[in-house]
Amino acid sequence: MSSPLIEHGPLVVFLTFTVVGLATALGRVSLPGCESFSSMKKRLLGLFIVEMGGLLTSAWTLMIHFQLSTGPSNLCAAEGVVQCGSVIGDLTYSTDPITGQPWGVIGMLAFALLGWFTLSMLLDMKADWSKKYVDYAWWISLPSIPGILWLVFVELVLVDGAPHICPYCTAVHIALIATMYLLYTIRKERDMGNWDTAGPKRSKAELLAEARGKKK
Repeated sequence: MSSPLIEHGPLVVFLTFTVVGLATALGRVSLPGCESFSSMKKRLLGLFIVEMGGLLTSAWTLMIHFQLSTGPSNLCAAEGVVQCGSVIGDLTYSTDPITGQPWGVIGMLAFALLGWFTLSMLLDMKADWSKKYVDYAWWISLPSIPGILWLVFVELVLVDGAPHICPYCTAVHIALIATMYLLYTIRKERDMGNWDTAGPKRSKAELLAEARGKKK
């Protein structure tokens, strides 16, 4: 039998990644050292934080999957409506029907690839390929829509004793939805010509004042 800290503690941490990432991307919070970032760079940073949260959550569901394949798991509740045992532990629905891999592996691969695209853009926004990577990431994220719908249907209808809600699975779904939303807003801003690589724009007076200050 697992303790509440082990069952719910990681879930709080993973959801915090999503909340902080969204708040950073939307300009609600400013992380230390990022005050001079342009609005687009903050969006990319926030997106990367969300994706890393999704990657960690997917890894946690994979750990639960491996535990349940050999016995009980102490990483998530196994009884009640909100639990992981009846969902991740279901031999029929706990793996991707196309590849046969656990859903945790699929999630880790997806978030790792999306994170790579995002980090590449974040580190070199001036590169010619940087704007194109937004589209690549967007198209890669789209298959998650039918995947989320299918897994929610499995939880509510198909698994033994349904309905059940897997909290860690839901956290992955939230991270995916947040990722798609941020990618949509980033593509929209880019198409409007707002791919700002030079940081916040300053007036001529501010630039002149800075130049005079350096001469002194």
